[in-house]
Amino acid sequence: MGGITNWPGRHVYLIGTNRLHNELLAYVITQGTKASCEIVASLDDVPTSDAKATQRLLLYDTTNVENILGRFGAFSAKEALQNDFLVLSNLPHISGMERTMLKLGVRGFIYEMDGIDTLLRMIDAVFNLELWVSRQIISELLISDKQFTSGVAEVGGTLTSREADILNGITKGFTNSKIAEIYLLSPHTVKTHIYHIFKKIDVRNRLQAAQWASRHNS
Repeated sequence: MGGITNWPGRHVYLIGTNRLHNELLAYVITQGTKASCEIVASLDDVPTSDAKATQRLLLYDTTNVENILGRFGAFSAKEALQNDFLVLSNLPHISGMERTMLKLGVRGFIYEMDGIDTLLRMIDAVFNLELWVSRQIISELLISDKQFTSGVAEVGGTLTSREADILNGITKGFTNSKIAEIYLLSPHTVKTHIYHIFKKIDVRNRLQAAQWASRHNS
């Protein structure tokens, strides 16, 4: 489990009705990452987040949960999770719902076949502001978002198609390294593109860039 960052000051909520399972997970996570853990039965039991408070990851056990999409539509996850990171765990397989869940604010997915090492690496990545999704899902997102990048490039006026692609990656929470990997660029080239994007659309950081892209592609 080398390479995992210790995260004192970060908090993980384990959400689900299988208390024994979650107590064991809480022990593993605490020992592996030093993040504190708390077990609750449902999303409604998670205290309201304070943007200035401890960074929080919500690990939601989907075992025996029916109509996950409907439940999160009612929960309004995108609004409720602005200050938290939500990851769905124990999914049986790649189901096709992941793209929709990402748009609702979910940050990643852990499947039934994934082990403890994968879980700890996910926690490390998500606390580092990365998404935890498979290459297959990333490919599907990129293919489905050709219209997104075309629209953003057109509204942005002087944005090149490559800059629009990179802005798309920023809106998904990808790091510079992940964007470089996807588009076969060097990290330095990605950094240069981002500098030009920020100047062209008059923003100062990645959050403002993502908000700009959302406004101009709605």
